[in-house]
Amino acid sequence: MIGWQPKRYTRAQLEERRLAALDWLQADTQTHKDIAEHFGVSIKTVSTWVERHKQRGTLQATVAPGPTPRLTGEQREHVRSLLRQGALAHGFPDATWTEPRVRDVIGQHFGVWYHRDHVRKLLRSLGFSPQQPDGRAVERNHYRWLNGFRRLRLRAERSASAFLALHLLGCALICYRTLCRLDG
Repeated sequence: MIGWQPKRYTRAQLEERRLAALDWLQADTQTHKDIAEHFGVSIKTVSTWVERHKQRGTLQATVAPGPTPRLTGEQREHVRSLLRQGALAHGFPDATWTEPRVRDVIGQHFGVWYHRDHVRKLLRSLGFSPQQPDGRAVERNHYRWLNGFRRLRLRAERSASAFLALHLLGCALICYRTLCRLDG
């Protein structure tokens, strides 16, 4: 009876087990049932190993090559150079690269249309990383933002110094929140 076994074996462990069983199979001193019990597999698995050994001459693991890439290495380098030209050079209204935009550029140049999730994988493999937005507009107008509050607008109409004080307080709070985010 076999002792504790993990629920899942790695590819290397499975290969090691097959190769160890191969010695038993070649010795031809044990039945398939005995080999199956010793290695914790079914009799059908042992029979499969025997057939594979007859066909290939080995029980070593084969390497699964995976699907062939849709873009060649040269095309991938060309994608990298296209992206470095910038989004404006490809007719987009701003300089931001988004996954749908990258997908469109690849499709137009190479006739290969990726799903946007695969575009993300392709970009990472090319060395590009996702950029997270800062969360606020760079060109934000703080006076206009503070003027959006009615109470502040009424106070500003009464006294310019009160508006200036509230404006400075608002700017201080914005700076404080930004510093807290940077420290955290």
